[in-house]
Amino acid sequence: MTRSYDNERTVVSVLRSAGLYPTDEQDEKGYVEEEDVVIGTRTYTLSRIAKADVRKFGDQLDRVLQRQNPFIHDIFARNAVQCIAAVRLANGDAKQGFLGAGAGGNQLDFTLMGAREFYDPDVSGSTRTSWVRTIAVVGSKNIVEGATTGLALTLAEATCDIYLAWYNPAALPCLDAHQLILNTDIKDVQTLDFEQLQVDQGDPIIEFKAPFIVPPEEGYEILGYYFRTGSDETRPIGLRIKQAKDLRSLTDIRLE
Repeated sequence: MTRSYDNERTVVSVLRSAGLYPTDEQDEKGYVEEEDVVIGTRTYTLSRIAKADVRKFGDQLDRVLQRQNPFIHDIFARNAVQCIAAVRLANGDAKQGFLGAGAGGNQLDFTLMGAREFYDPDVSGSTRTSWVRTIAVVGSKNIVEGATTGLALTLAEATCDIYLAWYNPAALPCLDAHQLILNTDIKDVQTLDFEQLQVDQGDPIIEFKAPFIVPPEEGYEILGYYFRTGSDETRPIGLRIKQAKDLRSLTDIRLE
């Protein structure tokens, strides 16, 4: 059986169906109003945001993804409402809206999660240079953590992470489960059978049971269980929302 995707579904089409994307010039002058949501065990506020900013976000994310793996584009499209929620969470601190490619100062932009944005879980205080990781011992290890080995990664003000799936192109996968921790809220283990996906479906992608959103100034960890030694190549499919002023250095994009 081959996995399928809807090639008509885009980030913009989903945002439009949800009533968030402006329908005309007049609607573009409007706003998506503030609302409260529960994430984990806490209540957070999704800020009021201009529909013009929603348009910029949807247009730019579709543009970045349209020539990539269509399954990945479809994952972002199906979770477009959750992705704009991450923008609205970050905007609660930034209060300058989303401009993306045209952003400056405290205005918001996004990155598709890259290895150099995260700490190396095998070298305390160091930044990753690649998603490829040598697994020398079977057992539980952090995939995402803070500067100190084994401790949570705490996001900065006006920064929000959203995880949607894992992509694992390794010829011989080492990872078979993950566990998410947001503050003190420990999620159930999710099993990850990448070998089955490689044999039957070709694309080694496994989605999270639900989008994992980390609001600004909150701490989180992602733990994995490595059932065999070898070379792990697992990397997240997701976004980091952050202020433009923190995206001006090519050599240090880790600023969380």
